[in-house]
Amino acid sequence: MAASFSRLKSQSLLQRLKCITTTCAQEKQTSMINIIRDNSNATSITRPHRFAYPRTYPTILVFPDGSTINIRYHEPRSIIKLPVDMSALTEAEKKRILALRKPKQKLEVIEDLSVDVNFNEYSKFFKK
Repeated sequence: MAASFSRLKSQSLLQRLKCITTTCAQEKQTSMINIIRDNSNATSITRPHRFAYPRTYPTILVFPDGSTINIRYHEPRSIIKLPVDMSALTEAEKKRILALRKPKQKLEVIEDLSVDVNFNEYSKFFKK
């Protein structure tokens, strides 16, 4: 395999790709090697080809329109909501969202300690 990589430097990009994939197919490797190491402009997006994904957690990603997808995230979160684009909303929607963001007012609890309790009504429940 070292001999095949030494002749790759003098070939074109397409020839290099074909040669590396055929070399991998001949050696019956299931994973592709990093095809082009001298070019930073080439990239590929793929999923990790593993049964278990180490250090990633299943997470639900919620888009501003309400649609959801399942992703794997590096932090243990259950739901991630993407922010809403406020410039694309109408005035009524902006007011509704801003009203939801305001802190809620807490209710004041006033304890009434002047409750009259007649213990004779409950005397039948006392043990003797």
